[in-house]
Amino acid sequence: MSNTPYSEDILEKMSDAFYSLTEDLKIEYINNVTEQLLKIKREKVIGQYIYDALPHNDIDNFVKRYKKLLSDQKPIEFKEYFNGRWYEIRAFPSKTGLSVFFKDITVPKQDDEKINRFMFSSSYEEDVRSNPLKIEFHKAIESNQLLLYYQPRINLKTGKVTGMEALVAPETFILAVEESEVITSIGTWVLYTACKQNKKWQKQGFSIVVSINISTIQLTQLNLIKAITTVLQTTELDASFLEIEISEMMTADIEETILMLQRLKKLGVRICIANFGERFRSLSYLKNSLVDTLKIDQSFVREICNNANDEMIVKTIISMAHNLNLNVVAEGIEAKEQLVFLKEHLCDEGGGSFLSNPLAANELEGKLSDIQQIVEKHGIFKDINERVSMEELLGLAKKELHDTVRLQQGLIFKFKKINGRFIHTLSDGELMYRFGFVPSQVIGKSLEEFIFNGTAVKITSYYQKAWEGEEFVSYENELNGIHYLATLRPIKEDGKVTEVIGSCIDITSRKEAEDKWRESEKRYKIIAENLIDIIMLLDGNGAILYASPSLGKALGFPLKSYVGESSFDLIHPEDKQRVIMAFEQSMEKMIPSQVEARFLDINKKSKLLEGLGTPVIGENGRPGYFILVGRDITEKRRTEEVLSKVEKLAIVGELAAGVAHEIRNPLTSIKGFIQLFQQGMIKREFFEIIFGEFLSIEEILKEFINLAKPQEIQVEKLNLKALLKDVEILLKSEQSLKNVQISQEYKQELPEIMCDRYQIKQVFVHIIRNSIEAIPDRGYVKIQGSVEGDNVLIEIIDNGVGMSKERIKRLGEPFYSNKEKGTGLGLMLCFRIVQQHNGTIRVKSKENYGTAVEVRLPIKCTNKKEYNVD
Repeated sequence: MSNTPYSEDILEKMSDAFYSLTEDLKIEYINNVTEQLLKIKREKVIGQYIYDALPHNDIDNFVKRYKKLLSDQKPIEFKEYFNGRWYEIRAFPSKTGLSVFFKDITVPKQDDEKINRFMFSSSYEEDVRSNPLKIEFHKAIESNQLLLYYQPRINLKTGKVTGMEALVAPETFILAVEESEVITSIGTWVLYTACKQNKKWQKQGFSIVVSINISTIQLTQLNLIKAITTVLQTTELDASFLEIEISEMMTADIEETILMLQRLKKLGVRICIANFGERFRSLSYLKNSLVDTLKIDQSFVREICNNANDEMIVKTIISMAHNLNLNVVAEGIEAKEQLVFLKEHLCDEGGGSFLSNPLAANELEGKLSDIQQIVEKHGIFKDINERVSMEELLGLAKKELHDTVRLQQGLIFKFKKINGRFIHTLSDGELMYRFGFVPSQVIGKSLEEFIFNGTAVKITSYYQKAWEGEEFVSYENELNGIHYLATLRPIKEDGKVTEVIGSCIDITSRKEAEDKWRESEKRYKIIAENLIDIIMLLDGNGAILYASPSLGKALGFPLKSYVGESSFDLIHPEDKQRVIMAFEQSMEKMIPSQVEARFLDINKKSKLLEGLGTPVIGENGRPGYFILVGRDITEKRRTEEVLSKVEKLAIVGELAAGVAHEIRNPLTSIKGFIQLFQQGMIKREFFEIIFGEFLSIEEILKEFINLAKPQEIQVEKLNLKALLKDVEILLKSEQSLKNVQISQEYKQELPEIMCDRYQIKQVFVHIIRNSIEAIPDRGYVKIQGSVEGDNVLIEIIDNGVGMSKERIKRLGEPFYSNKEKGTGLGLMLCFRIVQQHNGTIRVKSKENYGTAVEVRLPIKCTNKKEYNVD
């Protein structure tokens, strides 16, 4: 704390709050009173910049003031409102920083109003060379020399007081300080005092708007918004009961003033332009909808009964204000004639000495009843007032109707038949201008005078129909590249047509869309009618709404449309019910359906058709249509059957060759031993070898028979983990012989599955045995189990010799060989068993690294017959 001569011990014991700042405005020290007042902790703020550490509402003011203080090196004393409280602040600069003392001087609302006025003056400060004007201002307030009066604003229709304009007395003091900064302090005091008084009146049941004049200096200050917000919050006055009044003469900088008015409007206060008509600078504010009230300058009101120009200006301002939905006020009403004139021309409100002089608040309350009787006593009669009001409303209604007709997007017109010609008496609307016409080119003229090339003759025929009394005549036409729809309706009096009213709307977009649709329909029709595929659109009951010509060609009726017929009547009786069930299920579940059925042709012979049907949502949000795309596959199926027979013959040949090859080896051995028997060489071990060869032949034939004959699956619940443990025990001898380690690992508990115990066991025995045989010496076989979606996945992984990609592709082919690099009938049998269980087998392998076989079996059996081999 190098910048202050005070010891910390003294600063901690004093009643004032204290903090010290370095020359770059960082907190160097705060005492305990500062911690309590500002609710901060010294350990969190010491070393921070002041605008980061102190919770001021307007910290920028402090930073600017402190920087200036460090520059001037002169102590100051000022008062500031922040954190919801008022503080008295004394700051002492030094070469190394600042020492700041402050204390809370907030006064409760019920305390002396003079101090409250003083607190609401804006940023009062004084240095050693105090501002004498500010001192005089505060002395004037404290001695009640500066008072606030209220000029009543009266509704000229009802006579009721609806507003007050706050005025400072004496006016000479205001004129003396008008161009100085003291006017800001006075303006804030007026704002607070008037709002406080208005809130008091509201509590007494007197609801009005109080109007406050804002000076040029105030309007340009950035803290004006803050000052108004603070006053409204403090007095609890709703913003809609405060009107900010600015003079037209002081708005030199239009752009800055517009920005300030926009900010004021966001607060919800009303805006009034005073002295309107002097310079007409304020038209920009009217254009931007920033103003609520126009106040006619009293220089025009003073001479309205003697000067025709002033009379015209006042009437114009009133009319303009009403057309813009603004409230209009006349100030300076000093005579009865002026009041009557303003009432006759529907000025909304007025003020002036004839109605009431400015009064103090307590005096005004006593005279309020008398003031509110002046308009009724001296104004025009009620019936005349109402007539004038009705005339203005009628004029406004006519103008609004005219504007509506002109601004509406279409065109409205009228015509009469005069001397045998249809003459237009009205024509207006945006569409007319887009046609290239203005009202003067149409009104008073017939069609032939502004429409050429024969179109007028055609339209005249429709005009004649409407003139003859036909209701709702309509026609379409094109003019200057715009397509339009016109409707005509006769206007009758005593049963006779006296006039015809018509309207036109632009239908160019619709016409263009129709043309595009027709072109698109033409293209799609060409495509649909030349497709080999059959396309049908059905309704929700299966009736045909559209059928491509290819359906007729396929069934032998090339010229038949089939529209209206039931699609199900075309189907073979044996397939009909199955197709209907598939159709209903597809429409109910909103899912596509693959169908294959026999259709009857012209000769009642079967034609096999396959197709994909897709349901479509109708207008009511429910399934309404069914699109079917199919083709005749009769010849394709016949070809497939021929190929299948050829393929079966090839398979039988391959199987026969394989079986013959495998049986030949043991038969050769048996044949050799029989030759030895013929030579008299008979030994017991020969019979054992021969018996073993017969067993090999029997095993080969058994596997071949198992592959060929269909076997019924005996489904039961099975614990795969237990089954694989049995398989491991069964192959114990073979794994010991090859020195192979078998391990089992399960990522989670496997659920029971529905399957044939013996067939699945046969699959795993065969796969694990193949893995053992693929390992030359010393290796491992890992069995891993997990749940994958709706399936159980069993992976059998070995580190054997592996297989090439070519051999993997041939796994499961019907060729038998037990020799090295053969693919084996046993593995083909495994594929078929897993397929029958709705599962899949996938083999991954790499030569010299090993093989992984993935067997997926469904937890629930669905009898779906498909499998996948990668």
